[in-house]
Amino acid sequence: MLCQCPKLTPLQSRLLASVSALALLALIYWSLSNPHFAYAAELAHDGTGQLREGEDHNWHRIREEGDGDDVVGLSRRETKDTQFQGNNIGTLFDISTGDLDIWEYPNRFLIEDPIGKGAGFPSQLEGKRVDNTRHPELRRRDVEERQSGTTIYISANTCRQPLWVGSGTQDASPPQLTLYVSNSAENKDLGPGGSDQQEYPFDGGFVNASVPNASGTWYVAVSAPDIPSNFSGFWNYEMAVSIDGYFHEAETEDPFLYLVDTDYNSALFVTDNLTEANASTEVYQKWLNLSAPFVMFAVNQNLTGFMGLENSFCGLETFVRNNSQIQGSQADLQGNSTHVQMGMITRGLGQKPKEQFYVTGLNDSSQYMAFLAMNGNSTASGDGVVGGGGKVWGTGVDFQTKRDGNCQLLFNLTFCEEVAYAVPANPQNTDFSNFADLQRFYENFTTTWYSPFNYTLAQVPCNTTSDAQYSLAKNCTDCAAAYKEWLCAVSIPRCEDFSNTAPYLQPRNVGQQFYNNGSMLDEIFLNSQYIPMPDAPTIDGSIAFRQTYISSFATNQSRNAEIDSTIQPGPYKEVLPCEDLCYSLMQSCPASMQFACPYPGRGLEASYGKRSSTGEVTCSYLGAYYYQNDAVRVGGVLMKAVVGALVAAMLV
Repeated sequence: MLCQCPKLTPLQSRLLASVSALALLALIYWSLSNPHFAYAAELAHDGTGQLREGEDHNWHRIREEGDGDDVVGLSRRETKDTQFQGNNIGTLFDISTGDLDIWEYPNRFLIEDPIGKGAGFPSQLEGKRVDNTRHPELRRRDVEERQSGTTIYISANTCRQPLWVGSGTQDASPPQLTLYVSNSAENKDLGPGGSDQQEYPFDGGFVNASVPNASGTWYVAVSAPDIPSNFSGFWNYEMAVSIDGYFHEAETEDPFLYLVDTDYNSALFVTDNLTEANASTEVYQKWLNLSAPFVMFAVNQNLTGFMGLENSFCGLETFVRNNSQIQGSQADLQGNSTHVQMGMITRGLGQKPKEQFYVTGLNDSSQYMAFLAMNGNSTASGDGVVGGGGKVWGTGVDFQTKRDGNCQLLFNLTFCEEVAYAVPANPQNTDFSNFADLQRFYENFTTTWYSPFNYTLAQVPCNTTSDAQYSLAKNCTDCAAAYKEWLCAVSIPRCEDFSNTAPYLQPRNVGQQFYNNGSMLDEIFLNSQYIPMPDAPTIDGSIAFRQTYISSFATNQSRNAEIDSTIQPGPYKEVLPCEDLCYSLMQSCPASMQFACPYPGRGLEASYGKRSSTGEVTCSYLGAYYYQNDAVRVGGVLMKAVVGALVAAMLV
């Protein structure tokens, strides 16, 4: 029997429909806002900070905001749970201040077969060895589990960070993210105020940690701190795990990159020795045959936004790209960029393989920071590669370009092959308008002067009995080497700006005009007293005390007179050759050649310089380069403890 329902009026029908619709909307709202309900669609992170559907990653999201029950007392907290996509896969994620990301590493990834690290370098890198594991291994409480499990390697890079919006110049980096790693399987109570966990602050945009002897499902978390009012924005970081090794790496104590010299718009760098193997070995040759295994970044220090990203490969790469700074990469090897020329050399310390970087396109009189880096693990990069996230030697090298424009970098010569520094030049002289012309000038001068010496040495009985030799300690080979080193050092001056006030520099060519503006030095300076020989006899009228800058040979000319007459660089200052080069020449060659050095106080100081115990290059010798020997971190960016505290590495 059918139910006889009362007939509704049109007004009652509309009222019933409205009530039913409101009830349905209330049910939908309650289901979406209830934290115990999961999304109907399974979502996964797509590596760009967005979400995609249809993958079995069991992603769910819980939001707790403004209800008075926020976890650990944060003023606002958003907790996102997600699962790693696999071993050796870098996943990008955005995180805002006060938020917490919890990552799940399931057991099925832990029991996968290792994939291996690839061919890698021909041998382990030489130089100062520093353990780059930033944090001690986590210790398991269960001894049996510790003995039977596999190590999980966790690493992350900050790729972007909040931007400075305050007034004035940024003097500190934004706060760093923090990594939390569980001490036991299945523990998900991570983050600020969590339990049974280890805490690892990011350092310069980099963090890593390991879980040894792990089994089961593990959880890690990343927390974003509150930021000061003078910063705005969010962080973007790349997280990866592996059972093979760290996906991201950073060396925070050894720059492994050394400044050779600069001019007004370029700089020359070399790495440390890549191997100590002898030239006859296969390893030595394999290193030389590599096509530039390292890359580098150069950032103008006026752009302070890179502070806080010094140890992050993706952070430096992103900052350099977005701010039109300089990156040496494999594209440079293909001729796609003119900013960085890279290649393998053996010049310098120990005659061992090194990589050289010639960086151009810099601003004059500007302060920069250079970072050595490696894209991937030197064999390959990206997802599926052990170490695919890259490595940075994050201490960096602080350097400054010259300002006057009449000092130009010179290297890769044929005869004086160890010369690599700035030399007197004139960009407006059309006869020396390019690098090759300047090379040719200095090459011709040195080879011309070496020829008569070589002829004279051929008259010496070198291959004779020991009792007939001119020395029991030295031979003709030693003499030829000492003369060549001395000749190259004195004939090819190491040039510095005339405006440089370092006390060890020798003024040269003061009577010429500055090439760039045609001006002369001040008359008062030119006619002021210059004393090249402070220990000369103090007899009245002695010429040693009547010389001026404009009248003295030492200050009004270059050591190589053809520089003044042919190149016409204008006033500059010279880093004098080291006095031990002269002494070595005297000791290595026969007395019949009559080589002699000036006496101290009687002209030596105007001709030669002394090596410094403080690390500055206070005199010129072939194969010299700089490296920073003391540094501290201030406000998250590397600052030099003593400006200009540089140590010269002696050619051996």
